[in-house]
Amino acid sequence: MSDARERLIILYFNAVPGIDAVSAAVSDLPGVAAALLARTDEASRRADMWRRDPLQCLPTGRLALDFTDPQASIPDRQTLSRSLGGFAYHCQTRAPIELEMAVGETFSGTLQLCCFHRRRGIDDRQLRRYWFDDHTEVAVTTQNTLGYFQNWVLSGGGPDFDGIVEEYFPPEASQSMTAFFADGHDETLMWGHVERLTASSERFLDLERTEVIHLTDTRIL
Repeated sequence: MSDARERLIILYFNAVPGIDAVSAAVSDLPGVAAALLARTDEASRRADMWRRDPLQCLPTGRLALDFTDPQASIPDRQTLSRSLGGFAYHCQTRAPIELEMAVGETFSGTLQLCCFHRRRGIDDRQLRRYWFDDHTEVAVTTQNTLGYFQNWVLSGGGPDFDGIVEEYFPPEASQSMTAFFADGHDETLMWGHVERLTASSERFLDLERTEVIHLTDTRIL
């Protein structure tokens, strides 16, 4: 597991700019170490069985920016939003499962983007314990996750979210519950994983205020 670091996430809720436009805009920002743009395409739409949109504000795309020196380099969110479109979220990020992608590489599976509100009555201390401490082990052992990033929103909006989760799944998980929940073809074990994951998630996030979509992710810088 990597140490906590800072990440800027841009969420799009309408049109998503193309790779060339984003690449040109990002190249003008100082200290960018990595930029990843996720959008819907034919491959990601195969995973629509996992889509959840109870708030009617489902993201259509996501740009993630990592910096060589976050304390010195992260630009103003409003400036970034104007230059790149969308809404900027400044996050504290942990990566229980790092996913390395080369510049120009498109991930072969899908990125599950989960934007959530915490349960009412949960304070920061409880959220950190339930999500970062208790839930991490449950998430990585009940799902066929190839990459896992937990983004605690420090500031940001349009839509206000407490957390943004990025999880990478193999192509076969797009349309298969057994492939998604890391258990081969054992449906009994699969339902056990579903129940364990749901019970852990409900300790801290409000499932009725949680947006979920699968996207195709490309590293552009």
